[in-house]
Amino acid sequence: MLYRSAAADLARARSEGWPGQVQDYVNNLVARAHARIYAVQPRSGLGMRVYFFGVVPAVFRRRWHYLAASTFLTLAMALMSYAGVRREPGLARELLGGFAEAVAEFARSGEAAGHYFADQPFVKYLGGGSFSAFLFLHNLQVALQAFALGVTAGLGTLFVLLSNGMMIGVFLAIGANEGALARLLSVVAPHGALEIPAILIAGAGGLLMGHAIVNPGRWRRADALKLAGRDALALLVVSVPMFLAAGVIEGNLSPRFRGFFGSDQVRIVFALGMLGTLGLYLWGADKLLPPHLSRRVPPAPPWP
Repeated sequence: MLYRSAAADLARARSEGWPGQVQDYVNNLVARAHARIYAVQPRSGLGMRVYFFGVVPAVFRRRWHYLAASTFLTLAMALMSYAGVRREPGLARELLGGFAEAVAEFARSGEAAGHYFADQPFVKYLGGGSFSAFLFLHNLQVALQAFALGVTAGLGTLFVLLSNGMMIGVFLAIGANEGALARLLSVVAPHGALEIPAILIAGAGGLLMGHAIVNPGRWRRADALKLAGRDALALLVVSVPMFLAAGVIEGNLSPRFRGFFGSDQVRIVFALGMLGTLGLYLWGADKLLPPHLSRRVPPAPPWP
């Protein structure tokens, strides 16, 4: 909006014969704004380095409150679902259908956490690599829904986040009702340490776009959505390699029930290590960039 206003002033300056110094100033202003707005990000490896180690952490830090909102909504629904199923176990089947009984049977079996995946048909018949690809595409679809539904003023994003929170809460509540909470937690911990945050981050992007639509401030809604979309897209983009890594872990490491990775304690520690590494990356990866690359990180958009 400001760029169009400046361009209109430049046209007036030329048509109305404003002083030459004023015309030069407005012309330079419009030229610099055009270069900044319509600049094309380089596609080289150097450009990717700047994007993932500069742009993404910068966006994460200035938009962290959207991730906090995404996390709060998911966690609140997970806790409510957990409490409801703990109080009324029959509610689990109403919420998850036959999947609830399958989880309960595994919880009662006393088998190691990895056995949960060993009996899944996709692992048996697809193999680790194909199963990882299936999981990656499925999880990416969920993230794209959480992100894209931000254009529904965030309502669709809320539905996706709350649905995931409900499933997590019910899954863990079934484990608690069967006295196997720690074991079921270790089932999802290795891959969930990346998969769940990735969904939350993509959901944060959806909430960001929803906020731009609901409260565009002094901008037109289309302009506010475009400006917010730059940061929202960075949140979606960073979730893609997270889903890829989570798929590889879920397809190859989570099904292990013998040896080092067969220990529930090791699975939990591994998950905590993944979470810690992710946190360090999102909060401070740009500190690893040399100064000449740091200067290539674009400034924050003017919305809100």
